[in-house]
Amino acid sequence: MRRLILICTLMLACSAAHAAIVFTPHLSEYSILPAGPYAELTFITTEIEEIYDRDGEEIELGRPFVPAGDSTDAALGLFKYLWVGNVFRDTNVPILKDRNQFCRGIGVLGYQQNTGNIAARVRLFGHRPGANGIGDFFGLCGIYGKEHRWGPLKFNGLFATTVKFPIGDYDTDAALNIGTNYWTYIPQFAWHAELWGRLYIDGTFAYQFNDNNDEPSFGGLTPTRIANYRNLEMNFAWKFSEHWFVDIGYSYRESVGSNHYDQLTVNFKDQPLSPQSACDNTNNNLGLEVISQELCDNPASDQFFLNPRPGPYSDNGIRGRLLTMGIYYVYRTSSVLQMRVAQPVGGRGGQFTATYDVCLSQPCGPDNSVSTVDAELFAVQEAGAVSASPYLELRLVHLFWAP
Repeated sequence: MRRLILICTLMLACSAAHAAIVFTPHLSEYSILPAGPYAELTFITTEIEEIYDRDGEEIELGRPFVPAGDSTDAALGLFKYLWVGNVFRDTNVPILKDRNQFCRGIGVLGYQQNTGNIAARVRLFGHRPGANGIGDFFGLCGIYGKEHRWGPLKFNGLFATTVKFPIGDYDTDAALNIGTNYWTYIPQFAWHAELWGRLYIDGTFAYQFNDNNDEPSFGGLTPTRIANYRNLEMNFAWKFSEHWFVDIGYSYRESVGSNHYDQLTVNFKDQPLSPQSACDNTNNNLGLEVISQELCDNPASDQFFLNPRPGPYSDNGIRGRLLTMGIYYVYRTSSVLQMRVAQPVGGRGGQFTATYDVCLSQPCGPDNSVSTVDAELFAVQEAGAVSASPYLELRLVHLFWAP
């Protein structure tokens, strides 16, 4: 039975993962904008080949069960509409009557797909390796503070609250999803400053409240009780000329406590499992013998069934640190064209140890178990996985009626 435990431990480490694309501040993101409607189109693409484990180490996606080179490919199209104005201008409502307000809506279209051997491994568990379609909708409203000047420095603050509406495409049998299936509420304080008319500084602190997800996807590898998050972002931009800017930014996010997994069901679709099947699903022609052929041919372990205990389990929480660099072209005051590269510089992903019952017949569970085996599992989706791979962002902003 010791040999059987070794086989099970090695065959159950699912490694499909998706990490959220983090929203980071841009040039003059929190400055007081002229009143009017703005439209924005942002395209983001990434090829995730590495993720962070619970110890903060970068690991290749799918290792050691698939060879290096496969990835999780993702692309997002963000369609944003922003209104700036003052609906209280001709009233006597204190504070609001002499400060502009703003509201923004963000719609999402997305594509995500595990490639090659990672996709094949996901199918062993009876799940789809990717997804595409409509994402969740983000709505936010806020109020600007007054602009202040002190010598060559001018600055303002703002307050806003974002609500994420979970309307996106979501499938519990998918390893990756465009939607998240839970509500999120994010109060946010932010500020903008300009020094000498050349150096632009934007920053924000936001606290993210996440509701629960009572229908986890990919066999429960998305958390059911999602931790809240702290978010801190800073961006520094330099104005070279009337039209050209460059910026560098830093983003930090960290969960407050742990994510919890209460409905774990991920398991091999075809059972019972033979020792040879275990060898095929782990060694996978890597050129490295994870399990010896003698172990696979051992008649003492003819066939067996596996069944996960549903939980509860918890991870160590997640953390992500990101550096960004971008270049902007501003046409008059009506249009902005921007390209940005983001590079993760540290993180920690969701990972937990699950218990599986090993049985010689069905139904398989604690009452029919001849042994148990512990398996290291990686969480998936934006609440549990943290990418260690860069992404590219292209952005176009337009003011319909420029002042």
